[in-house]
Amino acid sequence: MIPALSVTVAALAATLVPTAQTPTAQTPAPASSPAPIGEDAESVRAYWTADRMREAVAATGARDRAVRGQEVRGQDGVVPSDEPPGGVPWDGDPGDVAHVGRLFMVLPGGQKATCTAAVVTAANRDVVSTAGHCVHLKAVGGAMKSLLFVPGYDDGRTPYGSYPSRSVGVSPAWTEREDHAADFAFVTLGTDDRGRHVQDVVGSLRAAFHAKPSGVRTALGYPFLSPYDGKALQYCAGNATPVKDDRLAGGSQLRPCRMTNGASGGPWYAPTLRGGAVQVAVTSARPKEAGFKDAAWGAMFNGTAEALFKAQEALTSK
Repeated sequence: MIPALSVTVAALAATLVPTAQTPTAQTPAPASSPAPIGEDAESVRAYWTADRMREAVAATGARDRAVRGQEVRGQDGVVPSDEPPGGVPWDGDPGDVAHVGRLFMVLPGGQKATCTAAVVTAANRDVVSTAGHCVHLKAVGGAMKSLLFVPGYDDGRTPYGSYPSRSVGVSPAWTEREDHAADFAFVTLGTDDRGRHVQDVVGSLRAAFHAKPSGVRTALGYPFLSPYDGKALQYCAGNATPVKDDRLAGGSQLRPCRMTNGASGGPWYAPTLRGGAVQVAVTSARPKEAGFKDAAWGAMFNGTAEALFKAQEALTSK
């Protein structure tokens, strides 16, 4: 049996409806500068055919093999299992979570892979959040390339268009030391093939920084290893608690939540007093020991994340 969730889909849908508000531009923090991707947007979009997207879902396991043996690895390092998942398919209105989608990427060695990402309210209307290891991982050679975001991904279909990346903001704490407390990234996207900004098409939810690691949380993602198949958005909901492990100091933990490969980078939302929701973390990393198999770990949005976000938000809209 699938474990009962403390929050119903209907109740979650009421808080996760994205907004189309126009935020006020903020001055970028000097702590981090964006790293341009430098690839032609149309070439990236043309590369990611429906078949290649499906291949990426199946091939993400190659990244797992590359990081296997590390003490701590991403959610994408979970061993396949036929046990009941601590997460279930989203069966509410698809429009309520259209701002969540797949982020496709090509590893330095040429392999295709995928993570989860979500649109964050930004002045330039072009920013998504994901995990740091979804854009840079030492074990596979460093920075990923040919990033493409597909909101509302549906088994190779792109119902809301596709958006190539044009800049990535990731902390040196991750790229140099792989500090799991900094395993988050913000990616600035280009427009779709009709010239539309992703935030204008699917809406967004605001990022909240310096939130407490405890409280009611909803985590969403596109896991694909058994018992999942990668075709549909899944979610976990419940009360998160602080991680009591130095390997993710300051992080948050949600149990039961066993979303597997592909869920990395997925958003964690917290309810607000006004009945909405804000994003406070991304699905990040957990120890590979069996004792942690029923838990999802989230990297909380701290001051480092805020600086990365502001730098990406400040990029001129295209």
